[in-house]
Amino acid sequence: MRLELLRPLTEASGPFATFSHDASRVDLTERHEVEVRWEAAARSLAAQGAPPAVVAAVGERALASTGRAGSVGRVVVANADGVLLDLVLPQRPARDAASWGPAPCLLPVFRSLSSTTRYAVARVDRAGADLEVVGLFGEAAEEQTVEGGHDVLHKVPGGGWAQYRYRTRVEDSWQRNAAAVAHELESLVRRHRPQLVLLEGDEQAMAALQQQAGAELAGRLVRLRTGGRAEGTSAEAEQEAVTAAVVLHVRQERQRLLERFAAALAKRQEGVDGRGAVVDALRRGQVEELLVSHDHPADATLWVGAKPLQIGITREDAVGAGAEDPGEQSAEAVLVWAALACDAGVSVLDPDDPRLAEGVGALLRWSDPATVHG
Repeated sequence: MRLELLRPLTEASGPFATFSHDASRVDLTERHEVEVRWEAAARSLAAQGAPPAVVAAVGERALASTGRAGSVGRVVVANADGVLLDLVLPQRPARDAASWGPAPCLLPVFRSLSSTTRYAVARVDRAGADLEVVGLFGEAAEEQTVEGGHDVLHKVPGGGWAQYRYRTRVEDSWQRNAAAVAHELESLVRRHRPQLVLLEGDEQAMAALQQQAGAELAGRLVRLRTGGRAEGTSAEAEQEAVTAAVVLHVRQERQRLLERFAAALAKRQEGVDGRGAVVDALRRGQVEELLVSHDHPADATLWVGAKPLQIGITREDAVGAGAEDPGEQSAEAVLVWAALACDAGVSVLDPDDPRLAEGVGALLRWSDPATVHG
């Protein structure tokens, strides 16, 4: 998974304060639980050496309303210049964490998003469709209604040439309306890059849309058996079907990733595992996708300098990579920080996925005789 919104952070100067926490509220006006969590985090940041001004900046954001009731997480990152990142996450983290160090701790963002994806929903009938794009964070990225404009929509019983011509006009209207919907969906796919486009509603309208879809759209289409534009449609049943389709897609994509990784390791070519091999591959810009196990050791550390790729297993190793005065930080923070700097994706594996050596691995863009393989 790549998150372009995080990449600008790699141009900022550290050290960084990071606070990832459960930002859940029973309602939008309640804040007592969040205040209690922040008080503990503020003490921790101060003990780690974070300046009062940075702690205050993080606290101001952490205590602000998320705009959402219910179960959510939040990650706030700040440096001496102020707040650099404030993300509300669709899932709360397993535990609150506050850190001050040379790299921000961004793995909670990827962990929260590991069970979701961007998708679009098209609720169709023979006249057009209601379209919605849902982003990674569960936000409505875009909504629109498409009306095809061709209104000869219903067949009538009977025979003869007149009835034949009428039925032909009806079927032509369906196809033209479906073509208009397909055109708008293809435009949405180009703008938002959803991994799934979920179709709901009239069976014949969905079939017509599939016939009109180009290759890029067709490869993303999944037909559901509930939902649509008709009155009386169950919103609850629709949401259950959408959630099930997203979960299945994420599971299938993860399985394909793991199969590719296993094959790469077996061939000792474009895959490595273990912290030493992954650190070396990151420094060389080889990593395409960083893989982090759910059970990656929380107490493991690495060294990192002022630049994200100045990393090492030891302080001397980081100095050898160009760091003047490297600092020690959690391995997961350093690895994700370096992955962002070399435009790699980050995937967090589930507890039931195969375990990685030392909890970390990587798919590589390329391999050569100098590549370290575990």
